[in-house]
Amino acid sequence: MTILESILLGALQGVTEFLPISSSAHLIILPWFFKIEDSTINKLTYDVMLHFGTLLAILLIYGKQFVNICIEGLVDIWHKNFRQSVLLKIIVATIPAAVLGLLFKDLIEGSLRTPYVTIFTLIGVSILMLVCERIQVENHALSYPIALLIGVAQAFALIPGTSRSGITIVAGILLGLRRNAAVDFSFLLAIPIILGTSLFEARHVQFQGSGIDLYIAGVISAFVFGVVSLKFLITYLKKHSLDIFAYYRFCLAAFLLLSSYY
Repeated sequence: MTILESILLGALQGVTEFLPISSSAHLIILPWFFKIEDSTINKLTYDVMLHFGTLLAILLIYGKQFVNICIEGLVDIWHKNFRQSVLLKIIVATIPAAVLGLLFKDLIEGSLRTPYVTIFTLIGVSILMLVCERIQVENHALSYPIALLIGVAQAFALIPGTSRSGITIVAGILLGLRRNAAVDFSFLLAIPIILGTSLFEARHVQFQGSGIDLYIAGVISAFVFGVVSLKFLITYLKKHSLDIFAYYRFCLAAFLLLSSYY
C-alpha cells in the first residue's frame, strides 16, 4: 500500500461512514477495483485507525451536543427524571447492536460477508429509503420504545451493505421523528458505537514501524473527508430526500451482481 492508496481508503471510510451508501460494501469493492494490497500494514490496526479518524470527525460536529447530553443525563438520573433523559435513550438504543455484535461477531465477519448478502441489503434498505420519503407519519417525540427500535435497526447495520446511518435515519423517520431529529439521533448514536468498536478492537492493535506514515495518512484522510461528508449530509437532508442515495445503492448493487458473474 502506498501513501496515496492509504489516503484513498481513508477518504472512502470518511465518506461512506456517514453517507447512507454502506461503508462495508465500498471497502470491499474499492480495494479490489484499484488492486490495493495491504500486506505492508496490519489490516485490523489500520481499520481501527480509520474508525478513530471518523470518530474524531463526528466529535467535531456533535461532540459539544453529546457532552451536554451526558451532563444533562447525569443530572436527570440524579433527580430520577428518567423519562426526559436523552442519554439513557442513547444507551438503550446502543444495546442491541452491542449485544448482537459480540454474540455473532464470527458470523458477521465470515458468512455474511458475501456479494449476494451485500446486494440484498443494498436493495432492501434502498427500498425503505424510497418508502419513508413517500408516506406521512404522525410526528412523535423521541421515546424509549422509539429509541429501542432505532437501536434494533442499527443492529441490522452489522450486515454488510446496510449502512448504519441509512437504516437508523430511515427508522427514525418511519417511527415519527422529524427529519432533523432522526438525523441528529442517528449520529449521536454513532459515537458510542464507533468508540466501543474501536476500543474493543484496540486490544489487537500492532503498529508496524515501516507503515506508521500509512496509518497517519489514513486517519487524517478519514477525519477530513468524514467532516466534509457529515456536514454535507446534514445540510443536504434539510431540503432534499434520501432518493439520490437509494438510486446510487441500486446502481452499486447492480455493479456487484454483474461483477459476481465475471
